[in-house]
Amino acid sequence: MGGLAARPARGFGTGELRRLQQARHRRCRAERGGLPRVPPGPFRRRARRARAAGRGGGVRPMSNEAVVSGTPVVRARARSVSVLLVGCVVIYGLLEAMILPALALIQQGIGATPAQAGWIISAMALTGGVATPVVGRLADVRDRRGVLLGVLALTCVGIAIAGLASSVAVFAIGQGLQGVGIGLVPLAVGIVRDSEPPEKLRRTNGLLVGGMAVANATGVLLAGPILTVLSYRWLYWIALIVLVPLTVLAFRVMPSYPPAARGRVDWAGAILLGAGLVALLLGVTFVPSAGWTSAPVLGLGAVAVLALAGFVAVERRVAQPLVDLRLGGRAVAIVHVTAFAAGMSSAVVLITVPTIVAAPAATGYGLGLTPLVTGLIMFPLGVLGAIVSPLTGKLEKLVGSRMVMVLSGVLFLGAGLVMMGGRADAVVLAAGAGMVGVAVGAGLTQGVNIIALTLPADRVASVSGVAYVLRSVGSAVGAQVAATVVALEVIPGTQLPSWNAITWAFLGAGAVGLVVALASFGLPARLAAARQ
Repeated sequence: MGGLAARPARGFGTGELRRLQQARHRRCRAERGGLPRVPPGPFRRRARRARAAGRGGGVRPMSNEAVVSGTPVVRARARSVSVLLVGCVVIYGLLEAMILPALALIQQGIGATPAQAGWIISAMALTGGVATPVVGRLADVRDRRGVLLGVLALTCVGIAIAGLASSVAVFAIGQGLQGVGIGLVPLAVGIVRDSEPPEKLRRTNGLLVGGMAVANATGVLLAGPILTVLSYRWLYWIALIVLVPLTVLAFRVMPSYPPAARGRVDWAGAILLGAGLVALLLGVTFVPSAGWTSAPVLGLGAVAVLALAGFVAVERRVAQPLVDLRLGGRAVAIVHVTAFAAGMSSAVVLITVPTIVAAPAATGYGLGLTPLVTGLIMFPLGVLGAIVSPLTGKLEKLVGSRMVMVLSGVLFLGAGLVMMGGRADAVVLAAGAGMVGVAVGAGLTQGVNIIALTLPADRVASVSGVAYVLRSVGSAVGAQVAATVVALEVIPGTQLPSWNAITWAFLGAGAVGLVVALASFGLPARLAAARQ
């Protein structure tokens, strides 16, 4: 009895003891950013659940509001997520660029004909054109954590398949799966919006977009030294060695980002668009061996027409289309033509320049040099585009919106004509590649400005997405058409294209630029006139 009477005197009854434990629990959590060891009971169960959520196992939701008002631990996790996303985007951009100087080596390694070599680029661009709007829509209606992990997993599988491939078909499948990664940037931008505080949002978005641009520009330079001492397959293994740990890290630390509202994905539109583009590119591939009027070419062409017509019909009927086909008038239509031309002209350069550099001097046009030279020639394409893009607004103030787009088309045309004089001349080829880079940077940036200033705010994102889809489609079509054109006329006794065939590819790219220049005269002189 004496012992029982002593406890109330000390002031530590059951209720008081529990309150002290709770106060200690909160104090330790605030000081250490975590949970202390607690005795068995409901507090221990809570601690275990909180630790699981902290590791990502509990997939704790995170929002921008939580970051702004949250603890230092939450903000530190937001920074970790941003660093992780930038790392994934940069590694993917490097791989995408490093493949380009290795095209001739890859063609030899998988035994591809000149016409089939186009699939090295077109498979990735085709999948990217379809996957980007699908990934964007999934990120709107599903948990973005799961979408990111799915994109990274498919990209890693594609890299592994391409690195192991010994045939054109298997390699194209690997490249196609890698193309899903093209949707990483818009997906990462959405995640950053939900995880970073507003004052740091612009900086992180700049790191994402700028990181991809820098990676694309420097990747072509890094490929040369690597290919000097290692097989082209190491380009894939190096990327995989870095990307797999990043994927595992994303699984461990990435919190949940639940959608604001559930919705549907236009899978029918995605399937029809993909089927139509695959049929179209396969038909073009068969032209050198079977001819334009052969049954395979005509049959695949018919399938492409039917599938793409079905795609247009579906997109106009569904409430939430994969691609918004309501163009928004003549100005937006011209922007979309420019986006397609940007992809197509860039792809022509990516196909022809490695061929010219790798071809022996005995062909009369070849340089007979290493992939290092290929990277140096193609470097202006990426770096000048990255430099010109942020300066386009100032150029518009000087010459007007219309003339910026006209100038873009003229540069596409001029690049094609200049590169026709690049017979065994690396400097001329580099100049032509730089002209294409300036045209792409100015044309696409001004196109986005036109969309933003001439359409209602609720349609800017969807119509801008159409422009980037058309750029990817233009890259896929341009790569395959260029590969087919150069394969139509080869040097006797070899599989190397003649200079005449390469000239026709350059002329085709120039013709697309002429269309852009002429169409751009239909734009208002100033964007202000379009808003009146």
